Amino acid sequence: MERGLIAPLSPNEATALRRVANGISMPGHLRSSSVERLKQLALVEESDGRIQLTALGQRRYLAEAATPHGSAA
Repeated sequence: MERGLIAPLSPNEATALRRVANGISMPGHLRSSSVERLKQLALVEESDGRIQLTALGQRRYLAEAATPHGSAA
């Protein structure tokens, strides 16, 4: 399994992932340390001055959205 799917995310990283998935894609609107970690995990990439989900990031976001909060995955 790919690391980006299973690596734990901090609350700020998880929020950044959700914000990118919901269209908030300008780097200035996101915590830079969270974006850097998401890039390291190959969950997001920067293109044309915008942050966007990678295919792996989309899979992670959908998996997170399908898991009730407080449940172990």
